[in-house]
Amino acid sequence: MTSSPHPIEGVYEAREALDRALAAQVQSNIAQLDWPAYGSGLLGVLSSLTNLADVLVDQIDQTDRDQLYRDALRDHPHEALDRAVAHLTDMRRVLSTAIHEARGYWEEAQHIHDDTTHRPEDGD
Repeated sequence: MTSSPHPIEGVYEAREALDRALAAQVQSNIAQLDWPAYGSGLLGVLSSLTNLADVLVDQIDQTDRDQLYRDALRDHPHEALDRAVAHLTDMRRVLSTAIHEARGYWEEAQHIHDDTTHRPEDGD
């Protein structure tokens, strides 16, 4: 019986894929690229990160803080857990802002694309 990979492996794979895209992007000519596609891609990546943060907050919030305290080798791990949730919540807020900005970029890039690549034929 094969075991499923740990969920964090998918996060690492996504990071590596983004690193590869970045390395390729540095070598690309932006004038020859489809700008709106980057808006869509960025929006998708940011949305996925937000969804991951949502799941983590929900799962961490379900942790039995009393049991965590009883199992602690040092002082007050439940307080650290609460701070971790606060950090993830703040991250979701930042990602929400980033999603808003990515959506704005996408709309503007589409506007540029439509106004520069789909000109009416001369004489129409």
